[in-house]
Amino acid sequence: MRLILSLSAGISVQLYIPFNPLILLAAAGLLGLVLLVFKKLPFYIRFQYDWLRGLALQLLVVCSGGLLIYQSDIRHSRYYFEALVKPGDLLLATVSEPLQPKARSYKTVVSIRHIIRDNISMPAKGKLLVYLTKDSAAAHLQYGDRLLIQSQTTPVQYSGNPGAFDYRRYCANQQIYHQVFLRAGQWKGLQGREANLIMQWILQCRQYCLHTLQQYIGGREAGLAAALLIGYRYDLDRKMVQEYTNTGIVHIIAISGMHLALIYGGLLWLLRWWPKHRFSEELKGILIILLLWAFTLLTGGAASVLRATVMFTFITVGKFMLDRYTNIYNTLAASAFLLLCYDPRLLVDAGFQLSYLAVLSIVICYRRTYYLFQSRSKWLDKLWDMTALTLAAQVMTLPVCLYYFHQFPVFFLPANMLAVPLSTIVLYGEILLLIFGCVPVLAHATGVALKALMEWMNEVVSWIGHLPGALITDINISLLSVVCLYICIAGLLIWWLHQWRQGLLVALTGAAVWSISIMFPRINEQYQHKMVVYNIPSHTLVDAIEGRRVTTMGDVEVTGYDSLYNRYLRPAHMLYGIEQRLNTTDDTTNTGLAGVHILTLGQKRLVIVDSALPKVDLQKKFRTDYLLLSHNPQVDIRQLERMFEVGCYIFDASSSLRNIRQWKSDCYVLTLRFFSVPDQGAYVVNF
Repeated sequence: MRLILSLSAGISVQLYIPFNPLILLAAAGLLGLVLLVFKKLPFYIRFQYDWLRGLALQLLVVCSGGLLIYQSDIRHSRYYFEALVKPGDLLLATVSEPLQPKARSYKTVVSIRHIIRDNISMPAKGKLLVYLTKDSAAAHLQYGDRLLIQSQTTPVQYSGNPGAFDYRRYCANQQIYHQVFLRAGQWKGLQGREANLIMQWILQCRQYCLHTLQQYIGGREAGLAAALLIGYRYDLDRKMVQEYTNTGIVHIIAISGMHLALIYGGLLWLLRWWPKHRFSEELKGILIILLLWAFTLLTGGAASVLRATVMFTFITVGKFMLDRYTNIYNTLAASAFLLLCYDPRLLVDAGFQLSYLAVLSIVICYRRTYYLFQSRSKWLDKLWDMTALTLAAQVMTLPVCLYYFHQFPVFFLPANMLAVPLSTIVLYGEILLLIFGCVPVLAHATGVALKALMEWMNEVVSWIGHLPGALITDINISLLSVVCLYICIAGLLIWWLHQWRQGLLVALTGAAVWSISIMFPRINEQYQHKMVVYNIPSHTLVDAIEGRRVTTMGDVEVTGYDSLYNRYLRPAHMLYGIEQRLNTTDDTTNTGLAGVHILTLGQKRLVIVDSALPKVDLQKKFRTDYLLLSHNPQVDIRQLERMFEVGCYIFDASSSLRNIRQWKSDCYVLTLRFFSVPDQGAYVVNF
C-alpha cells in the first residue's frame, strides 16, 4: 500500500510537472547512496533513525515513477517515426485496431514499422491515427494488414472548445500524437499480414465469437452480446449505450472485473469435480491462470480487465500453489503496482481508476452495509445482499464519476439490481452458445432465448432511463472538489467503521473547504465578460457571455439540434455557470455593407465578414478589435486592410483550409495578428 502511493505520486508529478530525467536519475542515485550508507551504520543509529531510511525508500520509489513515465514516452525513442521522417518518405504500417465507420471516413490506428526513403527501409516505431475515405478498398482492411502510406501527418486535433473533451490528451495517454487523412491513391495495401501467431490465434477466436453471435442472435443485441462477452464495442448501438449510461449501468457493457469474477467463479465450480492427486491443486491453478489470461487477451486487455486478471492471478497462486491467503488490500495494491510498472499512463485512465476504486469501496463498505439489515427470508436476504453490494461500490466511485461524466443517475440502484443478474445469465448463456456453435439446433435455441432476454433487458433499462427525474445533469466539479469529497468520505467512514469521533470533524473540514472552493468561482461568474468563437466544423458560432447570461450568434443549425448543442455548447455553458440563454440569432447589427455585420461586446467590437465586399472608397478606416472571416468569403486581406483597422483577424472552422492557408500567408507577409480556429482551437477572450 505504501509503495503504490509513492509510485502514483511520482507518476502524477512527472505527467503534469515534467522533470529532466537527469535530475531524476541524480536524485535516485543520491537516495540509493543514502540507503547504502545507512546500511553500514551501527545498529543503534539505524534503529533510532529508521524513519530516515523509510523516507529515502519512498522518495526513491517516487523518482522511479517519474523515470517510468519518461521511459514509456515513445517520443524519447531514437526510432520514433516523427523524429526520423522527411518530406517525400513513405511509412510502412500495420493496422492495429478494427476500422470504425464515421460519417465520411473510416478511423483506425496503425503501428509504424519502417520508413521507406529512396527504396531504403529504416526501422521505426510509433502509433498513428489514420482516417481513410470511404471506399471498397478501405472497407476490407482488417487487423494485421500492412499499408504503405504517405507521411503527410499532422498533430492530433483538439477543438479547444471550453469544457469539451480533450481528445488530444486522450490520444497522448495512448502514445498517439499524430494523425493523417488519406484519400484514395495516398495509401496502398501490401500482400501478407504481420506474422504474430499469438495475435493471429486471438483474432481467429474473436472472429469466431463475433460470427457466432451475429449468426444466432443478430441485430443490435449481437453488438451488446459481443460487448458483454469479449469487450468488442464497435458494433454497439449509440442510443443503447446512452441509455445504459443514463441509468448508471454502463459498466455492464464495458468488460470489467465483474465479468472476470463471474468467469473465475465458474472455473472454480467446474474444477470442483477434478479428481484429487499429488499435483491436482497446482494444475488447477495453472489452468485457471491460463484461461483468465487468454480471456484477457481476447478482450484486448482493457485496464479494468488487466486489474482483475492480475489480482485473481495473485489469489490463485496463493490459494492453489502456496496454500496462503493474503491481505486483500495488499493484493489490490500489488496488482496496481505491477500494472503501473508495465504502463504508468494507466494511472490517468478513467477505467483503471474506477475499477480499483469500486473494488476498494466494496472491500471497505460491503460487509458493514450488509450487516445493517438481516432477514430470515432467503430471497429477501439475497436481495439485500445485492443492494448492499451496489451501494458499497458507489461510495468511492461517486466523486470520480461526477468529475468525468458530469451527471448522476438517480435510479442506479434498481437499474443495477435488474441488469446485473440478467447480464450474468446472458454471459453464461453466451459461453454455452459458443460451445453449442457446432450444433446448429442447440445454438439456434440458445440464441433465440438470449436475444429475447436482452431485448427485454434493454426495454426495461430504456423505461427506467426515461422516468421523470431519472438523470441529474450539468454537474460541474473541479479536481479540488473531488479531493474535498474524498476527505469527507474518509472522515465519515472512519467515524462509522471505527467509531472515531474526530472523523466527523475531518468530514466537516472537507465540506467547508469544498464550499469555499465552490464559492469563489461562483462569485467570479457573476462578473465575467467573455467572447467565445467555437471550433465547429463547417459552422460559425459566437457566444457573448455577460455574467451568467449568454447570447449565442451564428448558424441556427447548431443551436437548433440537441445533438450539436449538447456536443459543442453545453459543456461551455456548464463550465461558465450559464443560467440564462438569450434568444439565439443568426444575424448581427448590419452596417449597410453587404456581407459585413457588427457585434458590440462591452467596449469591444467584432466585425463578421461572410461574403464578398463591395468595392467602395471609405474616407476613414473602420476600426474594430476583431474581424471574423466566416463561410469562405471571397475577400483578400489587403482589401480588408484598406477598409478596416483590425486588432486581430479570426478565421473560424466554417471556412475551407485552403482559404485559411491563403489568409494566414497574407497576414504573415503584412505582419498582422491572426488566430486560426481550426488550427489553434476555439478563440476565447476575456474583456
